[in-house]
Amino acid sequence: MKKVLALILGLSMLLGIAACGKKVEVPSKSDVKKAAAEEYDMDFKVDSEEVSKDQKEAEWVLISKDGSLEVTVTWSAKKPDDFEFEAEEHPEATETEPVVVTETSEETSETTTAATTAATETSANASETNASETSANSTVNTSGNLYVNFDEMNFYVNGQKFTLGKTTLQEMIDAGVPFDSEDIENAGNNVKSNSESEGFKIVLGDYYYARVYCMNDTDSGKPAKDCFIHEISWDARDQEQNILSFDFPFTLTIDELKANSGEPNNDPFHYEDGDYISDTLRYTKDAERYFNDNQYEFEFQKGVLDGVRITYIP
Repeated sequence: MKKVLALILGLSMLLGIAACGKKVEVPSKSDVKKAAAEEYDMDFKVDSEEVSKDQKEAEWVLISKDGSLEVTVTWSAKKPDDFEFEAEEHPEATETEPVVVTETSEETSETTTAATTAATETSANASETNASETSANSTVNTSGNLYVNFDEMNFYVNGQKFTLGKTTLQEMIDAGVPFDSEDIENAGNNVKSNSESEGFKIVLGDYYYARVYCMNDTDSGKPAKDCFIHEISWDARDQEQNILSFDFPFTLTIDELKANSGEPNNDPFHYEDGDYISDTLRYTKDAERYFNDNQYEFEFQKGVLDGVRITYIP
């Protein structure tokens, strides 16, 4: 019988101390989407630009993937750990609604709901990638393999390869990955059985991070540092960096992604509102032990790669 992944979506807006005084980190789009997904048990698309690090208040408009719910999320530097939600339903939406699965863990007797979309494994057409290709945003480690590769879900930090489902948090720490110092103090925190850890930020620049999450797929709790990395998320945020890279270039276009890895096995999400044009392509594969999916999610704005979330589920 499949076990259950109790997704504990950690959302921590930590205070950073700068030379000029105390500043509050502005949440990223991924932070907002995770908070809304937890609140409504739905997948959302962000219909707002990223906000600047010096803003005292921020507001995002999120739309559910099926178009049935629009949520305005607001944040204030006075309460950095809190989000406020204002939802508006759109019953006239006709797109297919994501399947909401309620799952109960026999080991922990805990119940959780997770928004998942049933999928069939995509067939892919591989094309060789020039290993010397670089982008304005990062150094790229390309292996010549598929960009969407569920057999080896790699990412690179300072040129060193790490693999979802194999690499532990401790191995990344030992390799000198530049984690946020306050985050990594929590590496010894307990992660419950069949659960996800809080996020650990990889510092890419001033107030610019990628995030990794650990998973404990055992029958008892253990420290986060001993758990394997099961998810990484990255947003472009219009900042250059040469620390994080993947097996695909950050100059990747939608056509190049499809030419390399085939059509996504989930319906692409396209949204336009004036000058704002966004596309989300999701490739998924059924997990063997859990109900959740392995996933590559690519976000594009005006055809330019704007964010990536890669998730491994055993």
